[in-house]
Amino acid sequence: MPRVVIIGSGLVGAATALALHRVGIESTLYDQVDPVEVVMKGEVIEFGETGGSVMIQDGGLRVSKCIANGAIVRCISWSKIDGSYPIVSDSRISAKSANDSELELHPPLQILRSTLHSILIKACHKAGIKTLIDKKLVDIKQDEMTVTASFADGSTATGDLLIGADGIHSATRRKAFGDELKAKFAGSTGHVGVTNIKEHGIVLKEAEECAFYTDRENKRTVSVFKVSQDIVAVNVSTFGDTEDYDTSAFYRPSTDLPKDASQLADLLTTWGAPQHVANMVRHSFRLSTYSVYDLPNLENYHKGRVILIGDAAHGMVPNAGIGLLTGLEDVGTLLALFKHFKQEDWNTAFRLYSKSRVARGVAASEQSRSMREKGLAVSPIFGGSLNHFIFRLVIAASNAGFFTLYQVFDCEAEVAKLIQEERE
Repeated sequence: MPRVVIIGSGLVGAATALALHRVGIESTLYDQVDPVEVVMKGEVIEFGETGGSVMIQDGGLRVSKCIANGAIVRCISWSKIDGSYPIVSDSRISAKSANDSELELHPPLQILRSTLHSILIKACHKAGIKTLIDKKLVDIKQDEMTVTASFADGSTATGDLLIGADGIHSATRRKAFGDELKAKFAGSTGHVGVTNIKEHGIVLKEAEECAFYTDRENKRTVSVFKVSQDIVAVNVSTFGDTEDYDTSAFYRPSTDLPKDASQLADLLTTWGAPQHVANMVRHSFRLSTYSVYDLPNLENYHKGRVILIGDAAHGMVPNAGIGLLTGLEDVGTLLALFKHFKQEDWNTAFRLYSKSRVARGVAASEQSRSMREKGLAVSPIFGGSLNHFIFRLVIAASNAGFFTLYQVFDCEAEVAKLIQEERE
């Protein structure tokens, strides 16, 4: 049986292990923490790039079939920082227009990142997939047939393939592809709070369940994501910042939650944010600081018997909301390739994976950068109001079904197309 070493047991790493299990490929997850122990105790472990929640569109839901809970996203709204002049996008229309096939589309889903991670880790545990902890990657060696990872504790792991799913600051990428391939600080920092709105009598309208409040002139945004009937994540971001924080861990949990949550809520009030949004931050039961990074476009996602997947390959700014989706598409593409190619033909599978996913990953990263720039753009004469009006016209066209911000990537169909092109 083929053996695969997976570096990183976050969302994409765990999803990859489950996908390989479906086609009879044995894999082991290696991480610097112990997610299995934490999750099995019912505690929360925070993994992720940005925000307390993630949105998964149809393409990602098709890959992660074990996701059964979360909040359906029926619409998305964008307003000025005080909630005025809302622009509402109908997600059901967007999902329909994103589909080129006759397949029934699932509506987008919002879910806490920690909840999704718990689901995936429990599924790995049930499938007998091992997770080894305290494994800090320090070196990678490979030959034509095998690849070996060396860890700081002196241990090693050898497999037929090594998959780097260790995030935007990937050690796999630096060790196997070049130490210069590092993510760059994107000039944005912020805070994410998670609160129980039912406990505090806060009721959200449908258009407020996935809502973005923006102050273009001062480069500030506040985002609200309802992830279940009772739980909401609030993301507060500023732009044009300097890199002053410790980046050894992506999330930096508050050490004085009541004080920090109260100060952040007061700050939102001075910004003019809606009072119910400030109140959600004030009542947060979890609050963390984060920094946003962007990975320059890579030319290749595989080198010999090492493959990059998820943010290790295409870590992007979060403005398009498709970072996790793109990573899950990576997983689906690998799964489709391994269904077709036997182990003796894996070199072809690796090459086709990179051929397919580099194009998609670069496009997703560029879309995210573009939306980040346009989302904060200000007219030198009319200020942010003109840009807000133009965006209203764009969303109106999307609601009319003329185009979509997201195009479904059918992994099976794309791989079938690649294989056909290979034969011609």
